[in-house]
Formats: sequence, structure tokens, C-alpha cells
Amino acid sequence: MKREVSVLMPAARLTLWKVLGISLLTAGVQVPLLLAALRGWAQSEELGPPALEVIVQQSRISLVFGAGLLLVCAVLILPGLERGAKTSYTLRRLGVGERALVMLWGGLNSMLLLIFWAVQTAAALAFSQYYFQTTLAGMANHQTLFLACSRSPYLHNLLPLWDWPYLLRNLAGGLALGLSAAALPFHWRHGRKGWSVLLLAVFFAYIPPMMMESSSFASVSILIFVIAYALITSNVWRRYGDED
Repeated sequence: MKREVSVLMPAARLTLWKVLGISLLTAGVQVPLLLAALRGWAQSEELGPPALEVIVQQSRISLVFGAGLLLVCAVLILPGLERGAKTSYTLRRLGVGERALVMLWGGLNSMLLLIFWAVQTAAALAFSQYYFQTTLAGMANHQTLFLACSRSPYLHNLLPLWDWPYLLRNLAGGLALGLSAAALPFHWRHGRKGWSVLLLAVFFAYIPPMMMESSSFASVSILIFVIAYALITSNVWRRYGDED
């Protein structure tokens, strides 16, 4: 166990604070957009308070979430690159096989992605609490948030609550994306390509659960992520002709 922790420390030092900073920056951009959408409604001639999901949709914060996730993925790739970190020398000193290290780094990346996800969820919940206390004072309760999460694609994707297929989708996506970010520099160091992280990040960030009333979208997403994880793992452990 000590060995596993020791080999993860260099990557953690390079990425943890960067991921946390991007997470807070992303939330810091989202909240003003939500407040601006709320003020825009207040200045309009609409009768009655808008639903929370309407404010979320008008603010376009899902685009900010996607941009933040792409930045996090870029940061997760950095520990395995040669630039500035003398990666090859460091890897030889760790005493752990390079392929095993990729799997360990993949697990660490998934936990860092969870931090990003948690910060965005906290920002959405904080705005929801503010919205309920100001715009819907005396008319909102926990059920109001549940209904908003069931009707808003972004909120439902971020906080599926009782919808376990989407919980599994998020888990499978985080594992596949984390491993892909660790595998990309591994393949680059050996002169191979490995762009699956970009495809997975775009799919994970910008394709919301539009078919929330059906589990088919979540099931297909889970299948895609599971297959991606299996293929990435297979490519990591595969012995190539240019290796000894």
C-alpha cells in the first residue's frame, strides 16, 4: 500500500491544486451567469417566478461545465508528459511497472474528476438554495429541487438523485475518462497515438441526457464507457512490436 501511495504522490502534487483551481474557476463563472439569467427574468414582463430549470437552461452553464472538464482533462495528462517533469527518469525511480503505473494514475484521475464534479454540484445546490430563498420564498421545499433535477438535463446529469442508471453512467464515464487521460501520455512516450481521452471528454461533457424519461440513453452511455475502459486497458497492457 505504501508503494502505491508513493508512486501516486508525484502526479497528485502536479494535478491536485490545478484541478481544484479549475473547479473553483468554473463554478465562479457559472454562478454569475445564473444570477444574470435570474436578473434578466426579473427585469422582463413575465408573470410569476420562473422555474429553476428555466434559469439553468437560459444561463448556458452546461457549456462552462464542458469547458472546465476539458481543462481538467488537459491537466490530468500533464504528469505523464516529458515537458518539464523529466518523466522517464522519475518513472524509472518509482520501482513500479509503467503499465501498472498507468492504471494507478487512472484511478487517481478518476478521483480528481470526482472533485471537479463535486464542486460543480455544490455550486448548483448553492444557487438553488439562494433561488429558493429569494425568488420562491415560502413556496419551495426539497421536493421543488427534486422536480427541477428531474426536468433539467444539466441538473439531472449532474445530480441524478434516484436515477441509478445515470449514477452508473457518471461512474463509468469518470473511470473511463480518468484511465484515458493516464494512457494518453503513456502511448505518446512510445511514439503512439491515443486520442480517446478527447472523444470521451467531449461525449461526457457536451451530450446531456436528453432522453431522461427513458433509460435507453443511460444504458447506451454505460455500454460505451465500459467498452472504452476495456479497450484502453487492453491497449495499455498490450505488447507492441517496438518494445523489448
